[in-house]
Amino acid sequence: MKNKLKLAAFALLLTFVSCADLDENPVGTLTPVGFFNTIQDVYPMIDGTYGLMASSNYYGGGLTVPLQLMSDMVDNGFEFSDYAEFSPFLVTPTNSYVKSLWTSSYQTIATANTAIQGISFLENGNSEELSKAEGEARFVRGFLYYHLVRLYGNIPYIDSPDIVNPLSIKQSPPAEVYEYIIEDMNFAFENLEMESRGNVRSRPSKGAAAAYLASIYMTLGDWEKAYEYAKWVIDNTGALNYGLATDYQDLFRTSEQWNSREYIFVLDFTSNQTGQNPNTATYENDNKIGPVNGVEGGASPFGGWSMLVPHLNVYESWNANDYRLKVSMTDSLLLDDNTDIVRPYTDFEVARPHIAKFTRFPGEGRTTAGWRSDMDYVAFRYAEILLIAAESANELGRSSEAIGYVNQIRGRARNAGTINFSGGGLGVYAPSNFPEDVVPSMSGSALTNLILEERRIELSFEWKRWYDIVRRDLGSTVFGTNGLEPQANFSQFRYLLPIPQEEMSKNKNFVQNPGY
Repeated sequence: MKNKLKLAAFALLLTFVSCADLDENPVGTLTPVGFFNTIQDVYPMIDGTYGLMASSNYYGGGLTVPLQLMSDMVDNGFEFSDYAEFSPFLVTPTNSYVKSLWTSSYQTIATANTAIQGISFLENGNSEELSKAEGEARFVRGFLYYHLVRLYGNIPYIDSPDIVNPLSIKQSPPAEVYEYIIEDMNFAFENLEMESRGNVRSRPSKGAAAAYLASIYMTLGDWEKAYEYAKWVIDNTGALNYGLATDYQDLFRTSEQWNSREYIFVLDFTSNQTGQNPNTATYENDNKIGPVNGVEGGASPFGGWSMLVPHLNVYESWNANDYRLKVSMTDSLLLDDNTDIVRPYTDFEVARPHIAKFTRFPGEGRTTAGWRSDMDYVAFRYAEILLIAAESANELGRSSEAIGYVNQIRGRARNAGTINFSGGGLGVYAPSNFPEDVVPSMSGSALTNLILEERRIELSFEWKRWYDIVRRDLGSTVFGTNGLEPQANFSQFRYLLPIPQEEMSKNKNFVQNPGY
């Protein structure tokens, strides 16, 4: 009974914390002084942040759908509500998803801040254990702000759950926000262990913190630091138990996910299922990634809503000999539960090849409506570390080393494997000579372009491409008439989303991003 009361108290506390919004009037502070008595009282709050992120409001759609649609890899299929504004760059400050992403991010930040404050109240705990717990919470906070600052630019930076007057909050410039993010990730790197708590990769380890530091410094163009942290991860793969999966398909096969050495940080949806969803009679805390990418009319349980569909140029420009194309996209599928005839993509309601990474092997939990699957989603994997190391090394004049990292990625792609898929037949792919190793003499801008293209292919549809377009200022090229996805409305101010209009209306300190 005592444990039940503790959990009930935590649920109440989390409700108050996670419902905090920057545009709401303050309702008083529910102080955690009496709640946090031992370190075991803190971990449920930290775990609560993972649950908030593993939801359709955040990584299950709220964050990931815009990231896919704004890239040059994914276009609108069937247009749905305000989501339809992202791909053609027509987003306005009143877009409901711009608002919901902002809100869900700050709700989770508030929860992380409460956990960090709660740790500070524990005077008698083991200092090393307290620092590890704080490292977890600060990793989460850094992770959330890293997305926010890249998407919105000038944002409020809030590092305490005690906000006396929300309407007094002001925005901080990106440079300042990045300083705080790096401070959080450095704290996590210094205090977390090589193995994550419970040895599950939906919680951060020292390796996850190093990976994100490498990514952050890459985004900032600090190539020495990006290389330093990426190389640290590479040099410690044994202790961290990291490495490339042998078969690229296994990265997106639910039966293999939790055994993968390639995963560095994962959003765990299968362990965060709570409440009933009246539309599916299953679970509320699930995600839209499968259905929005899946084929409308596809045989259960592999179908979806055909909302996020790559431009035909993406499929046609991808070398047909690349095994990663076969894993990443589907150009044929069973379209009727009552027949075994596999139909070509020209028979799809949206007649283009669709994304297959998140729909082909969803596990036994996938519902007909597509709301639930056994799929968890990797936010960072070891292949990306190799590509960060490659890009950084090349920028530092170490082209030979950079090529070696790219060739590891290409070598795995040549392995091929077996795609035994009941929704589209059996495919056995023998090892091939494609893609070939990089020419040893390549260097400079030519090698940079090759590495960026390798990122586009290797990390296709994994919510990375938009950030690459922004940090390398590729928009005018990739959305131009000769790009994969020509978009006449693209302009450089679109590199940032607008500050939600509700926030602008209620807080007169906020300044809207230029162009909106």
